[in-house]
Amino acid sequence: MCWVSWKTARSWPPTSTRCAPTALDTESTPDMKAFAGCLLLCSLAHAGVYKWVDEAGNTHYSDAPPLQGQSRGVAELNKQGAVSKPAESEAQRRAREASAAESAQRKRQALEASRHDQALAQSYPTLADLQADRERQLAVLQSAYRALELRDQGLALQQRQLRQDIERSRANRQPPPAAAVRDQQALGQSQRELQRQMAAKRAELDDFRRKMRQDLDRYRQLNP
Repeated sequence: MCWVSWKTARSWPPTSTRCAPTALDTESTPDMKAFAGCLLLCSLAHAGVYKWVDEAGNTHYSDAPPLQGQSRGVAELNKQGAVSKPAESEAQRRAREASAAESAQRKRQALEASRHDQALAQSYPTLADLQADRERQLAVLQSAYRALELRDQGLALQQRQLRQDIERSRANRQPPPAAAVRDQQALGQSQRELQRQMAAKRAELDDFRRKMRQDLDRYRQLNP
């Protein structure tokens, strides 16, 4: 319990009294300062205190840490007012946050892997069932890629025919037909877009084959 000595000529309050938030004279006296110090010590004894410096360089004391971005470092004080946990530097804060993010990422990956294992075990009674399902999905992707290849071949044939028409006109010292020039430009754009789609589909096929091998290997591990 915190006590403060009251030395004044008044008969009240008594010589010794407990610290309490009562109405007091506002004049600055040594007794008043002692009373304020007692209040601070009482608060230190019952709650954690944080010392921090704001962006303007002002030092603050609080029973809760400041909001992120409001301070340049937060130090935690013990009941005696001494620093029990020094303020961390900016580099330390970044390292701590990076470590926490990495740990959370590992936990998410472990949870996803566990769910994937459960899905494999519950969806496919045997390894042959899993392999047959994956091969069906692979066939669908391969068919889609083959359709893109056929379309690309058709565009290339049209482009070749237009180029021949334009060259024939130039050989006859005639300006190439405007429609042929426009069609050639439009076909060029279509071919570039189709090449982009084919590249994306090839990447999708490669990724599916990789995951297919992983699923088959994982199923063998879960069902030796």
